[in-house]
Amino acid sequence: MPIITYQKILTQHSLQVQQIQSKLRLLSTVRLLSFIGALICGYYFFKTGHSFLLILSLLLLSSFLYLIRVYDRWKSQFELKKALVRINQTEINLLSGLPAEYENGKEYIDQHHPYSYDLDIFGEASLFPLINRTTNSFGKTDLAKTLLHPNTKIIEDRQQAIRELSDDISFRQRLQATGMLHSSEEKKIDSLTGWINASPAFKNRIVYYLLLLFPAATLLTGVSYFITGNPLYQSITGLLIVVNLGITFSFARKIMSNISLSTDINKTLKQFSDQLILVEKQNFHSPLLMRVQSRLRRNIDPASRSISKLVSYFNSLDYFFNIFVSPLLNGFFLFHIHILFLVDKWKATHQSEIMDWLQVIGETESLSSFASFHFNNPDFSFPVISPTEDLSADSMGHPLIGKEKRINNDISFLENKFVILTGSNMSGKSTFLRTLGINLVLARAGSAVSASRFHFYDYDVFVSMRITDSLQDSESFFYAELKRLQTIITHLNAGNKTFIILDEILRGTNSNDKHSGTIGLIRKLVSSNACGIIATHDLSVADLAAEYPYYISNKCFESEIINNELLFDYKIKDGVCTKLSASFLMKKLGIIE
Repeated sequence: MPIITYQKILTQHSLQVQQIQSKLRLLSTVRLLSFIGALICGYYFFKTGHSFLLILSLLLLSSFLYLIRVYDRWKSQFELKKALVRINQTEINLLSGLPAEYENGKEYIDQHHPYSYDLDIFGEASLFPLINRTTNSFGKTDLAKTLLHPNTKIIEDRQQAIRELSDDISFRQRLQATGMLHSSEEKKIDSLTGWINASPAFKNRIVYYLLLLFPAATLLTGVSYFITGNPLYQSITGLLIVVNLGITFSFARKIMSNISLSTDINKTLKQFSDQLILVEKQNFHSPLLMRVQSRLRRNIDPASRSISKLVSYFNSLDYFFNIFVSPLLNGFFLFHIHILFLVDKWKATHQSEIMDWLQVIGETESLSSFASFHFNNPDFSFPVISPTEDLSADSMGHPLIGKEKRINNDISFLENKFVILTGSNMSGKSTFLRTLGINLVLARAGSAVSASRFHFYDYDVFVSMRITDSLQDSESFFYAELKRLQTIITHLNAGNKTFIILDEILRGTNSNDKHSGTIGLIRKLVSSNACGIIATHDLSVADLAAEYPYYISNKCFESEIINNELLFDYKIKDGVCTKLSASFLMKKLGIIE
């Protein structure tokens, strides 16, 4: 079971956190003692003049500097292990029935989208946080795009990639944990994008090459003075140093512009560089993952190494404010001019690639999210794509309902392409419509679905279940619903194979008008060769099955009254609902006699 796997991994990482924490405390103590020892030995060296104290002081100081690096490495491991502990504890909580703690993607809610608003794809208690394991905007956007606008030409490739990642929990969790350590805010991504699109410091490279003459002359005269001792060379060298500092100062605005962005950009690139290393080193087998990975290896240097070079350039720019180092580096070598040129050169080489590298991380995180969803639900199956129109499922349930409470049903649209679903209030009609719709969305995304068997044709999906009015557009509830139905008909008239899910349409008009409108719409859908399902309380609509016996079938959800209690089994049945519950409930609650 997944929860047992997570518990084992949690125990392992929790133990390692404790061990590393003890090691960090020891390193911190030894480091402090080394520094204090170096100071004491240095003090007594100046007091006594014993050379061995100087040697000991330098050794202790070297030890102190070395321990700083060792401590930082173990600190990084400590943070990584803590992130892995959080990940596994969160998965255990989720499988234990607690709400998902991940971002719910509410910013992607679109009432005008064919199905996202109706099927609870985004928002609180929705599908998105159940799947989402992304750590940056690129991953989150790719995941949302896959659910809203999937590339249905690569469904089978996606299934294979998700299967592979599902079996590699170590890679998935390390990718997620690494991203969590350096989570990038949107403004940092904006800073990176702005820097990429900014004008280069050297619009003409000839200017840079001409400037190289000054440090060359400085070094030449300096060496000449060192060899000959001629004071003329000393004077010229001093003058050239001043000139070099003046040249550097003339580029100060451009240097500081890069430095001002370097902190945010470095943090952002650090996150992606660490994640890119994981992706680059992974031995993938599925074609889709191999194609994604290949985008990181188009140059001599892989993407992570190229980013590391840029990070080192930005780190070098920080020396500009060092009052001891900067005058020497720039006075003799125009150091920051060279770094500025290297940054320009890097940008010119990789400007068109860097966003694609970040997209690679996004796509990998998105696929990894679906893989975690599959791993957490081993009873889910991968759908089979049908070359001809078909939609059928066995033991299909709603993925947002826990396994212990989930009621599964079978459905098939192979013989009859359209279903009229009747049933009393609270019998499960709307839940079944959402169950069908959300599993079809998952299937089109290449994901596993909540069914033991799921065959489907690559239909476009349109849903009309949760229409709202719009004060901003001066649009009533009724008119908003009509516009949605018009969109569906227009899409069908364009020749698109479409699966349609409708729930109690035309609620904003009187019963006679609603009846005739519903009948007319179904006839229009039949004439357009549409496939779909409509739920209604109007039992007379079911008479259309006799008019179109080879196209329309009737299904229903029934209820039972036992010991003056209304009971539902939430199992779909053939035929038309015969037992209604509204009047019974109103009497039971004392609303009517």
